[in-house]
Amino acid sequence: MVDTAPVGDGPWGSSRIPIALAVLNERLEGIEEKLDAIVVTQGRKTDDLESRLRMIERWMYAVPASIVTAIVSVVVTITKNT
Repeated sequence: MVDTAPVGDGPWGSSRIPIALAVLNERLEGIEEKLDAIVVTQGRKTDDLESRLRMIERWMYAVPASIVTAIVSVVVTITKNT
């Protein structure tokens, strides 16, 4: 049984709006499904970002700074001499 007692003298006056629990439950389930979809999407984005960051870290640690400096200095020397 739904309670349809007057709400009072609030902004809606003394209106009576019965809301069935089934309707509220249906709306809550819809919101829950949307939130689950958002969580899954965000999880994928986080995993993708994390894998990209790991790839950059591997590259950074695989190439020593001295090799990069040597290559840059060779390129600069060649460009200055030509």
